[in-house]
Amino acid sequence: MGKLISNTFLALRPKQWAKNALLFVAPFAAGVQTITDFLKLAFAFALFSIASSIGYVINDLNDVEVDRFHPKKASRPFAAGNLSKGFGYFLVCVLCAVLLMSFSLVNEIFVMIILLYMTNTFLYTKYTKSIPVIELFAVSLGFILRLVAGAVILDLTISEWFLIVGGFGALFVVSAKRLAELKSANLRVVRKVVSEYSQDFLNSCISTSISVSAIAYCLWAFSQEANPLWFELSIFPFVLGLFRYRWLSESSMAEAPEDAILGDKILLKLAITLIGLLSIGIY
Repeated sequence: MGKLISNTFLALRPKQWAKNALLFVAPFAAGVQTITDFLKLAFAFALFSIASSIGYVINDLNDVEVDRFHPKKASRPFAAGNLSKGFGYFLVCVLCAVLLMSFSLVNEIFVMIILLYMTNTFLYTKYTKSIPVIELFAVSLGFILRLVAGAVILDLTISEWFLIVGGFGALFVVSAKRLAELKSANLRVVRKVVSEYSQDFLNSCISTSISVSAIAYCLWAFSQEANPLWFELSIFPFVLGLFRYRWLSESSMAEAPEDAILGDKILLKLAITLIGLLSIGIY
């Protein structure tokens, strides 16, 4: 019983839930402070974690045969044979039921965003992940929907600068991930679509997205009227962080964004500095 629970927990990929922290970005930028709002955000985080776990389980069930020959993915519960496909489909049904019952507690727009996120994830698993360029934007859309969901759950207004920085920032991270995968020593162990890209193309995607994201952030920072100095100072750690991550994309570290951010001390310090400066300016 203990192994079943532990393997089920691993199948949900809790480590990936860290990506759902993007829900807190818009409320943080808006200066949200009340306990009620934080509870709403925590609940939204939980719902998005359930939705993302449904996507991960479906993806693992779809790729189970391929994953068995992958050096890392072979240890996943379904690929390793620790959980059966039948149990996987049962788990998906249970998670969907929990999600549906929770929808009555949040606003309709947030529900639509989660459904759009799940639709995008399903289409990615079944179709778009094998289509070059389209798959880049499909993965980026997942990040953007998380950013928007955090604002929607609290009925916050979303600025155009927020969407530009977030959208192109997401494209930058995904492109850097693909470049790191492309540079892996053995292309047989990475996703098939990666071999369809060239380093020149991915470098152009990275250059474009990092430039737009940096410029948009600068314009946003200089447009702040209250406590402008702190927002302007935040430009330095933000831009440095972008280029530090760009440097990391030259190695395999950028294959897993969460590992790159938490595993690189300099990037982590830049992130903390950025949050600190923004906190002073906002609060």
